[in-house]
Amino acid sequence: VFWRIFLFYFLSLTFIGLLVPYTSNDLLGGGGTSASPFVIAIKNGGIKALPSIFNAVILIAVLSVGNSAVYGCSRTIQSLGMQGLAPAFFGYVDRKGRPLMGIFCSAVFGLLCFLSAYRRQDEVFAWLLSVSGLATIFLWFNIGLCHVRFRLALHLHGRSTDELVFTAVTGIYGSLYSMALLLVVLGVQFWVALFPIGLGANAKAFFQNYLGSVVILVFYAAHKLWTRNWRLYVPLAEIDLDSGRREADMEIIRKEIEEAHAALRAKPFYARLWDYWC
Repeated sequence: VFWRIFLFYFLSLTFIGLLVPYTSNDLLGGGGTSASPFVIAIKNGGIKALPSIFNAVILIAVLSVGNSAVYGCSRTIQSLGMQGLAPAFFGYVDRKGRPLMGIFCSAVFGLLCFLSAYRRQDEVFAWLLSVSGLATIFLWFNIGLCHVRFRLALHLHGRSTDELVFTAVTGIYGSLYSMALLLVVLGVQFWVALFPIGLGANAKAFFQNYLGSVVILVFYAAHKLWTRNWRLYVPLAEIDLDSGRREADMEIIRKEIEEAHAALRAKPFYARLWDYWC
């Protein structure tokens, strides 16, 4: 994972920074795939056919992302329906294992992409982005919170992390750090949304930058009204640590993990360092 991120993100961004001037008119005033810094870099290099090829690659990548999004979203909707967190008909799965109602719901919302042909497409895109813009931040905050509470519940029940196949390298402190950092991001984003740079307080600008939080609060309130469950959280003592886990012989897993650790300790320092990062 480390090398994948390093190669596809750090190196590519470094090369783009070296090849595309920050004052490029194409970068600042372009639109669509023509504004892609990769395409601009290729054009600046005088390679005639490659920009079109790269645009085709971008199109295929977008289709792949859309396909992946429908797959993930439909399964999430189906899971919500099965758990009673959404209308029950969303939990329907046909004989071939396809969550048809989830796929249908995802596809219907996917039709919003045709709004790109609207004459005020920039404004439409801004509002759609405002709905989902903060979702990732809230998502990762909740992932960190779930991890912290899981580890605390594990400790409360007198159980060890030795029974876990994978444990976070930084423990709960990494999750606490990420949660604190995300809270800072949310706070700064709130301030910028409330008082945009160069502008005064503006309701439209605020909702275009912070509408995602409003949507999340509305859905949370709707969930409470739907389920009639007014508890804000599940106490640590009541957290179920075993439901949904795969059946496995933990003794065999512990032995395999210990053997792997022993083999790693016997290796030179550079090999252990390589294994840690790669």
